[in-house]
Amino acid sequence: MTLEHKVAVITGGGQGLGRAVTLALVRKGAKVVVADMNLGTAESVAAEVAHAGGEALPVQVDVADEGSVDALRDRALGRWDHVDILINNAGMYPHSLVVDMSEEDWDRVLDVNVGGQFLCARAFVPVMKRQGSGRIICTASAIAYKGAAGHSHYAASKAAVLGFVRGLARELAPHGITVNSIAPGTANTAMPRQHRSEESMRERGTKVPLGRIAEPEDIANAVVFLAGDPASYVTGQSLLVTGGDLMV
Repeated sequence: MTLEHKVAVITGGGQGLGRAVTLALVRKGAKVVVADMNLGTAESVAAEVAHAGGEALPVQVDVADEGSVDALRDRALGRWDHVDILINNAGMYPHSLVVDMSEEDWDRVLDVNVGGQFLCARAFVPVMKRQGSGRIICTASAIAYKGAAGHSHYAASKAAVLGFVRGLARELAPHGITVNSIAPGTANTAMPRQHRSEESMRERGTKVPLGRIAEPEDIANAVVFLAGDPASYVTGQSLLVTGGDLMV
């Protein structure tokens, strides 16, 4: 499978799963827009891409801000005249019990994790419609299915992503655009380490049927599949990438 001549925009592409997805797409031949709130990390990943012989454009973006998202779209189209793949990956994973959670905490998580995916999709869908093709892949989470104490706002946001994907998939199918999501379990990245010790991470892996937590590349491989021609007849789906930890 090749993604040569394809342009992919990856939000949250400067770190963690987003970085792994970016590099995996580049290995398949895609040109990439590395979009991240932190311009420094976006530039670092873009430098990795360039070192590997690929093409990358680093862009600072706040996915919860309409103007920032529109600027991202314009920067991408200014560098290349098409966008074929949108990876809606940017998100936040704070910890708070519901009884301690402020309305502002709740709103911010929903604004970033759901609103950001909406704003990015809205910005790039017209581009894909003009092309008559496109792939939109949103990052959900296994937590959307099973919940997690202290992360009710995160679980709610990722469950909302699942519904958003299904509705958007139906809207865009007549235009040759597929919309899917991935739902990772615990992965070997910095985000879960905000709330877990190294010992807890290792223990978590022992409870997974495949005997380990996910490496970022495990998640990236699933994204590459959904981005390519082999998944051309797959839309409105959520692909669980959990090592068997969650089976539905």
